[in-house]
Amino acid sequence: MAEAFLQVVLDNLSSLIKEEIGLILGVDVEMKKLGSTLTTIQAVLEDAEDKQLESRPIRDWLQKLTALAYEIDDILDECNTHVSKLKNSPSKFNRYNLKKILYRHNIARRMKQVNQKVEVVAAERGKFHLREIPIDRPKKSFTCLTRDGFPVEQV
Repeated sequence: MAEAFLQVVLDNLSSLIKEEIGLILGVDVEMKKLGSTLTTIQAVLEDAEDKQLESRPIRDWLQKLTALAYEIDDILDECNTHVSKLKNSPSKFNRYNLKKILYRHNIARRMKQVNQKVEVVAAERGKFHLREIPIDRPKKSFTCLTRDGFPVEQV
């Protein structure tokens, strides 16, 4: 579950980065840092999800990660909504109004805090000695035997 949801969060994050929403809100560097850290975590998620049944600490780690992914998703949704409102605002002269400045400050603070939390969770993964699995490879493969008893790799 964490693996699939984290992929959704990463997709949302990369979409916001491509649309330069981070630049508009002044959190581009934080967004890119967050994306990089989440990608490194994503590399070990399949192994973690396989081992969570046998290991309570890994299961707890995955729960922390899932909670963080939901928090990040909420922040990204809020960024997207705010920028949509900015694009639809009638006047460009109110670009510097106090509410907008306070919002940028608030979102920057929240992005920094969530980045710190993700860094802590990313550091914890080292305790579990999880294998990095390439993200773009097929998830599972299995071997079948021919009638002669020779293995045939299938995906």
